[in-house]
Amino acid sequence: MDGSWTMSINMALHKGLTFGREWVFTFGPLGFLSTRQDLYVGRLPFLIFDIFCVCILIYVLSYALKKIKDPVKCLVIPYLLVMTAHNSEINFSLFTLLIFLIFHSHTEKSNVSLLLATFMSVLSFFVKFNLGLISSIVLYGYMLYETVLDRGKAKKNLLFFTVHVVLIAILCRFLHVDLIGYIKGGLHVINNYNDAMFTSPYDFRRYFYFNAGLAIVIILATAVTVIGSLPLLWKTRFDRFIILVTMLALYLGFKQGFTRYSSSGMPYFFFYGAFFVGIAYLFIGHQQLKNRFGTLFGVFIFISPFVSTGLGLSFNKITFPYQNLIFQNPSQRITSEIKIKAQYQIDPAITNRMKGKTVDAFPFEIAYVLYNGLDYNPRPAIQSYQAYNDYLTTLNYNKYISASAPDYIIYEVGPSTDRFRYAFWSDAKSTMAILRNYDYDTTTISNDTLQILKKRELIKPLKISDRRNITASLGKEIQVSDKGKLTWMKAEVNYSVWGKLRRILAQPPILLVEATYEDGHKEIIKGIVSELKAGVFLKDVHTEAQGAHFVKTRGDAPSITKLRFTGSTLDFAQDINISLEDVSFE
Repeated sequence: MDGSWTMSINMALHKGLTFGREWVFTFGPLGFLSTRQDLYVGRLPFLIFDIFCVCILIYVLSYALKKIKDPVKCLVIPYLLVMTAHNSEINFSLFTLLIFLIFHSHTEKSNVSLLLATFMSVLSFFVKFNLGLISSIVLYGYMLYETVLDRGKAKKNLLFFTVHVVLIAILCRFLHVDLIGYIKGGLHVINNYNDAMFTSPYDFRRYFYFNAGLAIVIILATAVTVIGSLPLLWKTRFDRFIILVTMLALYLGFKQGFTRYSSSGMPYFFFYGAFFVGIAYLFIGHQQLKNRFGTLFGVFIFISPFVSTGLGLSFNKITFPYQNLIFQNPSQRITSEIKIKAQYQIDPAITNRMKGKTVDAFPFEIAYVLYNGLDYNPRPAIQSYQAYNDYLTTLNYNKYISASAPDYIIYEVGPSTDRFRYAFWSDAKSTMAILRNYDYDTTTISNDTLQILKKRELIKPLKISDRRNITASLGKEIQVSDKGKLTWMKAEVNYSVWGKLRRILAQPPILLVEATYEDGHKEIIKGIVSELKAGVFLKDVHTEAQGAHFVKTRGDAPSITKLRFTGSTLDFAQDINISLEDVSFE
């Protein structure tokens, strides 16, 4: 998977694009604080941000050292320091510190902690929407719960709620954020991330089963602790809130680590899980419940170091981008930058024609735009492999057929981001818009074979013919298109109740699509439920040569003539509703 999206955040900020309308993702305008990409922003924001985080960490440690009187502090403090340094995403660190500050605010009656929590929640909201939204919900939930427990605190909580809302409103204006679009777009990205981006345990089976076994031990220990302590929760009212937030945090860590299963995801459940339980241990009021969570914390501490691909493949992001300043001399940095730029260099004869024009990269290699000094004008959902539902790909379609569409597109079919995923089916409505509003210009070879597409003066009308609806059954082959036809398909595959439960708790069930091409050869494709519902072209376009021919001819490629959807009947509804239509461009 490419990493050029990290540049796109900074490029969008530099261009003054509106987040939520012109640029849609879970990361927000302050996302560079998490990616540690200093393009256009310099290093000063990182220094200020890191000083702030370190001060909060010192605040946390000073309290922990006072509260923990037993030898367990010898484990807690080094663990906290090591795992803070080995974070995979800064927003999870912010979320962890936010939980501490909220609990501390209640226990110690500290308005300073509540003010810091309010500020941290706002910061998190603009770094990355998903945990930013959860942070806001937890903060609002705390204010509401505390008000219910003590009506005398209603005015104070209303004041902090107002501060939170006003800060978000001010920063939306200052950072160019369309709040409604930012929330709506972020929710759409989050909702179908499970369906499109999950990775099969089979791909990582060497260490998946080992880590899953460790996770089961922790889940069982947590379940025994919480269920066995239910009678105690009625004795101290705020302990209920602490346990509820801790369980939510553990669930989020588990989903982050086991949905898209990879080395970078492991810290979320195992390592941050220890933080969450440890923070709960600090603030739980009932002594017997506190002791039980102390034991659970010990389980996390004992198991975490055994997690495969944990610390060994993590990295200290708090040193980015300072480490290059410390460990590289200026000539090394210049040489490195020249090498990267050369890798993405496009023939100057071509880029000269693009000067003064706007450019996008399809499906995702934004580095070509940056390193050739071109004027970036992206479609809203900037990566095709994450434009995986109708809302996101429609945003892109509307951009590419609008007056503000980029003058040029650097086009390639692109590699698959996952096993069995069909790259050509990603963001298929953008492909439809390209066929309507762009002409093939030339082909060039850089780091990849690229097709340069140029916007037309007049958009091609879309002609639709032979519309038909059919109902397919899971496991049965159906005829969907014919040779020479450019067929657009929408397929509505529904999860069963059990499938929906699997999707919520861990990963969605696997749907595979067996495609038969017009020459008789077959291919197994990962069926992404939301992508199929949005619509795809039934064509064979895998190579760059096929991609070039497809855009040159406006849709000529071998057809997918038959499909078979396969999956467990326990996970999916038996019937699949399919709409088909043949399209052409006059």
